[in-house]
Amino acid sequence: MLFSIIAYGVFYLAVIATAVYFIFTWVNRYFNLKKEQNDLLRQIIHKIDKNPFA
Repeated sequence: MLFSIIAYGVFYLAVIATAVYFIFTWVNRYFNLKKEQNDLLRQIIHKIDKNPFA
């Protein structure tokens, strides 16, 4: 009885930890992509401002 309670507790903690890990990974990847997009847009704007008639 006690073993099954502990086993279920460990299983649910593992599931919750995995979900938190994946959520953290996806949010981190999203922010990295937004930063990369902002950097690329900044480079494009810089090149356009440097030579507006090209």
